[in-house]
Formats: sequence, structure tokens, C-alpha cells
Amino acid sequence: MAIVTRTAATSTNACAASGWSEAAGSPEFNCSCDADWTLETDSLRLTPMVECDTDALFELLKDPEIHAFTGSRPPGSAYEVKATIRRRESRRSPNGDELWLNWTLRLIANQSVVGYVQAGVKAGQADLAWVVGVPFQRRGYASEASRRVLQWLRDDLGVHEVRASIHPDHVASHRVARSIGLLRSGKPTDEGEEVWRASLP
Repeated sequence: MAIVTRTAATSTNACAASGWSEAAGSPEFNCSCDADWTLETDSLRLTPMVECDTDALFELLKDPEIHAFTGSRPPGSAYEVKATIRRRESRRSPNGDELWLNWTLRLIANQSVVGYVQAGVKAGQADLAWVVGVPFQRRGYASEASRRVLQWLRDDLGVHEVRASIHPDHVASHRVARSIGLLRSGKPTDEGEEVWRASLP
């Protein structure tokens, strides 16, 4: 079962798990990472998502199983993934009032890309999403990475509330949400998902 969740419908976050559509033009971007928000866990290194992550992410995202609960489709090409990453590399919404943060997840042991975590942050609230590729599921990576991101959002950005929207049948993501302290709110989204939330101490 794919471990995929999407950001809450109330957010304008452009880094939702769906939406790998092509963008016009092909500007060049530097592949350097922002070291001040590179994070680590026991197993994973979380680096700001950049264009040079394209091929590895495409290999994970082209699997239809990973999109089973998101209503999205697999990217048709690596270029679609690259175009989306380019739009995200600004790290901010078009009007500048929301942070769009995306981390690529790599195994520390061998640098394999296993997925990504994303957060849209505005006014002390964060909408969180996690994606782990099918070959790397059932190993706790989604929980491990998301827990580290929550800690950083609280300690470094002052986030006090976190939300995620999860399909009601997506049992694997329910487990991840519970493991990082999120609880069902009972509030549905327009997409038929349910908002899970937590207040950060």
C-alpha cells in the first residue's frame, strides 16, 4: 500500500502530492541545497528538494500504486517532475505569504532516494504531507522523516499547529499520522479526505 498523503484542502500549498503537470520554459537552476534546513534522523538525510533530485523521484512517482489514494496520476515523464520541482524551488507562494518547503529523503547508508516530505507554513500553522516509494515502505521512513520535520517546524519556525489530509481508506497513512501525534478531526475536505491535526507543545 502506498504511503501518500496530501496537504489540507484549506491550504493554498502548491506542493501537494498531486499536480505533476508540465510548466512552460526550461530555466536553469543551481543544484545546491540550503544547509540550514537540511535535517537528519537515525536512518535518513532530508535535503531541500532541488532539480537534480528529478530522476530519482521520477522512478518512485511513476508507480501507479503510490497515487492510489490521492486522485492524482503518475507523472508522464521526468520532465514533468523537473518542472514541478522548479516551481517549488522558490520555497514561497506567489504572493510570498506562505513557505513551501519540500525535503527529499535519502538513506544515510547508501544515499538512495526513498521519498519526500513537504510542508506549507503560514501564520504558525503547517500543512504536512509525506510520500514514500513502494520499494521502501513498511520500514518506518515516513514516520521517522515526518517526526523530524515537525520538530524543526516547531523549534525553528515557531509552528504551533500541524494538519494533514488523508483518504479515509488509507490505513498506512493513518498509522503514520498517529505515530507522529496527529489525531482525526472528523472534518472532511472537498476532495473526500479527512483532516488530521495536532497542536505542537
